[in-house]
Parts: sequence; structure tokens; C-alpha cells
Amino acid sequence: MPIETIFGNLQGLKHSQQKQLQRLYHQRIPGDSLTTPEFAQRLAAISTEINQPVCAYLNRRGQVIRVGVGTVRKTQIPLMELPRYGAERLSGIRCIATQLKPEHPSDEALTAMALQRLDALIVLNITGTGFKRRGGGATGYVKEAYLAHLTPQDAHALITRTNSQFTTSDYSSPCWSVSPAMSLDALSKQDFLDLVEGLEEEFQREFVAKEVDTDRDRVVIVGVVTQDKSSQQFNDTLAELGRLVDTAGGIVLQMMQQKRSRIHPQTVVGEGKVQEIALSVQTLGANLVVFDRDLSPAQVRNLEAQIGVRVVDRTEVILDIFAQRARSGAGKLQVELAQLEYMLPRLTGRGQAMSRLGGGIGTRGPGETKLETERRAISRRISRLQKEVNQLQAHRERLRQRRQHREVPTIAIVGYTNAGKSTLLNALTNAEVYTADQLFATLDPTTRRLVVPHAVTEETQEILVTDTVGFIHELPGALMDSFRATLEEVTEADALVHLVDLSHPAWLSHIRSVRDILAQMPVTPGPALVVFNKIDQANSETLALAREEYPMAVFISAHQRLGLETLRERLGQLVQYATTSR
Repeated sequence: MPIETIFGNLQGLKHSQQKQLQRLYHQRIPGDSLTTPEFAQRLAAISTEINQPVCAYLNRRGQVIRVGVGTVRKTQIPLMELPRYGAERLSGIRCIATQLKPEHPSDEALTAMALQRLDALIVLNITGTGFKRRGGGATGYVKEAYLAHLTPQDAHALITRTNSQFTTSDYSSPCWSVSPAMSLDALSKQDFLDLVEGLEEEFQREFVAKEVDTDRDRVVIVGVVTQDKSSQQFNDTLAELGRLVDTAGGIVLQMMQQKRSRIHPQTVVGEGKVQEIALSVQTLGANLVVFDRDLSPAQVRNLEAQIGVRVVDRTEVILDIFAQRARSGAGKLQVELAQLEYMLPRLTGRGQAMSRLGGGIGTRGPGETKLETERRAISRRISRLQKEVNQLQAHRERLRQRRQHREVPTIAIVGYTNAGKSTLLNALTNAEVYTADQLFATLDPTTRRLVVPHAVTEETQEILVTDTVGFIHELPGALMDSFRATLEEVTEADALVHLVDLSHPAWLSHIRSVRDILAQMPVTPGPALVVFNKIDQANSETLALAREEYPMAVFISAHQRLGLETLRERLGQLVQYATTSR
């Protein structure tokens, strides 16, 4: 792009007028001055002649770096082209804008200032002299001027966790200060460097006071309410996304939502909401926006261009968690395959203005070094990984056949993520599987032997219990495909234990989600025993409702080891029923 490019609305401008605008790039004002009377009057003269607002953007050295015809909003610098310093710094750019009508700076102009985190916005109200210049254009002069700049705000968005739910505190809009109307002479005497240095010191103090962990992604979550979801379902989905971001290592700064009859094809949300998101990102110093639904490659590109930071969807957050959690070779293999299959159609535009090779949510995992290579190379890699997954699938099939040949009944523990499956396996078999109060704490299936009472005789019998990967609402298709070798542990088991976290507010929705996923399995799973976990954390009303809805269920607390003997007896009955009905 030529250095003297004029941005904005150039329609109807004469060649001589465009030359006048281009000559502004050769102007330079002292570094400690907001503007000079000469430069301001020159802008006023050009603006009056072309009868349009003119905006000049200058860096801290006093050099003009951008000239536009139109309002501040219409000529603003694309957010992806601005330096990213965070909430404690300004952009190092100021804008001097003309207005043909004598009025206070508009909210639109002030919002554009906040979006770009400008050092300052100088608005010049101009009026014509009534005289004609030699070239035929009217002259104009600066009648009055306004100085606007951002100010630190004490109230900022903060997410707190209450009963595994995220709630948004009151959030005040960006704060700015606008001076009274002043003369051009008074404006030119303002010390620009003293102003911006003082502002950045205040921003820095506020930033430190928030105790921000700069090593973690600072996230704004965006949810879209459509007619196909109830208010409760939407709130549960948004709260779960907050937990996913937290599990992935991000800090949720704010949750935003918009109610729409249908999804916008280019940007998911409307244009006004995109601007609101961009403003929140700039104000809070966020470096990542997460949407609560899958985004198309085009939507990601459009959103990133308008918001100025990375944009990912729910699937990408889940893939990032899987990349962190994968421990075994099989797990890493399946995660890499899922990542590459997901990222292949999204490669266009990556690595140009925004590289995906840095750290952070959506960038980790064994496949990360492949994301910006040619599609052909990635396709070859996917083919090789699929062959390895097929080999893994065949290996696990041989192991299952060996177990079936020995006629050892098998039970698979299924359930929503963080329902306590690994904790239950540890409590029953002393398996020492890793557990944590996190979503998808474990990915790899673990099988252990368990002795349970025989349902017919007074003897005991040996069974095999397998802990499987956790399910989640709308489990991404890439994971369903890549983890088919793991999920087949479910379909090949003689019976299932459907573990439910009764302390979770959305436990009924979790049951439906797990059953929906089981219904998608290529082979119908065996009979399932519903087991409600974490009863020590559930209230009496929830317990009563669960007993009424599921009278045949077992109620336990795996962590406190409550109800495990009853569960062992029911497991013996379950395998007896499953094996005799085969």
C-alpha cells in the first residue's frame, strides 16, 4: 500500500483535492504538541473545500501516518493493524478530525477513539469564511476545538464462580473525558506527551491493581440466544463454556450475549454487537474472544478483522483441552487427528496478520506445527494418522476379543464430563487414575478388575470396569470420529454405568446429552444402570426429584465412598442380566 494512500470516501474529489490530502503526509508537528495552528487550519481549509470531514492520524513523533475523508468511525484504522499493548497502554496514535457542523464530539467518534485506544481525539469545528480561494474552493477556519481522551475506570467486568456457574458483575462502559470547547491557540499549548504519559501511568496502576495474570489468555465469551433454545438451556451452555475456558487456562473477563431470530451469516452477531465486543476487548485488554457455537472459516476471518484479536469457537476450546490432557501415545494421536481435521478448512488467512503458532487457547497440541503448512501436506498427515487410528482400533478389538474369549463380563462407565467417572473407578478398584475438578481431566480409557457379588449364587465374580472419555453437550464431530477407538469401549461393553453429577444444576440436561450421544453409536450399547454421584453435595429437593424420576437408580458419593456396597451388588445383578440376555 502506497504511503500516501487516502482512505475513506473519495467519490467526487478532484485530482487537485486528492493531491492536497496527500501532501498532509509530508507535514510534521512537534512531538510534544497535540497539533499546531498551522496544521489545524490546513485541515480546516481542505475540509471546507471538499465539503467533507477530514481525519489525520499522527504517531507520537508527530508524523502523519493515515489520512481519511469521512468521520472518525468511517476512517478508523483496522484493529488488526493497530499495535496490541494491552489494557495498560494506549496505541501511540492520535486523531485530528474536522466537523462541518459546530457540535460536541459524537458518541460514534468517541467510541471509535476507544476502539482504537487512541492517545487523544482532537475535534475541530470549522466554519467557512465566505471567501473563495483562487482555485475556486471555499476557505474555512477553526471556530473551536475539543480534546477527548480515555480515562481509567474503576468498575470493570469481573467473572466470579458460584456453584460452578459464572455470573457477570455490573460492567460500566469505557470512560472518556471531553474538554469544554476551547480556542485553537489554547489547544496548541497543551503538552501532549505530559498528557499521554500521565494517562498510561494511571492505566498501568489500574492494570496492576486487578492482579492480572498476563501468562493466561484474557477471554471475552459471546453467546447467541436463538429460538431453538430456552433461556435455561442457554444459561447452562454459557456457564459450561466458562468452565471450559477456565479448564483450558483462560481467564473469563466478561460474558456477552445477543438474542437473534437467526445467525448472521458473516459475523454470527449483528454489526452493532461486533462493535460492542471490540470495544469490550479494547477496554478490558482481552486477547481472545470465544463464541458459544461452531464458526465457519469465513466468520472467524470476518470477526478477527473487525475485533482485532483471535476468535475461536467452542469446539476449538475443547480441542485445546484435549491437547493438554492427552498423556498416552494413543491419546495424542487421536487429538492430533481431531485438530488437523478441524483446522484444515480454516487455514485460509492464518499466518498473515495473526500467527497461530503462539501459546494460548486454540494453539497448543501435537498438531500445532502443522496448522500453517500446505493443505496437501496436512492431508497426507491426516491420512497417515487415520491409518494409525485404524491400527489402534484393531489392536483394541483384539484385546476385547481376548477378554470375551475368557468370558469376563465388562462394564463401561459413561457420563458427562466431570461427573466423577475416574473417582468412581479409583474408589472401586484403587486404580490411581488422575482426578481433578476439571472438565475432561482424563482422556485415555482405563480398565481394571473388580470383584462383585454374584447375582444368583452366594459366590463372587470378577468383572472388568472401564473408565471412558467424558461426554459433553454437542460433542464436536471431529472428536466423535477421532475417538471412535475409545468410544467403541462403550459399544463393546456388556453393560454401562451411566454416572450423573447430581450436584450440577443441569443434571437432567446432562442425562439427555449422554443418551443422545449413545444413540449415535454405530452399535447399540448394552443395558445401562443410572448412578447418581456427589449426593453429599446435592440438596434434599434435588435428591427427592431424582428418586422420583429414576426409582431404580443407585445414589452414591464416590469421593466420600458412600453407597459403594450397594453399587457393587447392583453391578453383579447388571452383568448377570446383560450376559444372560445376550
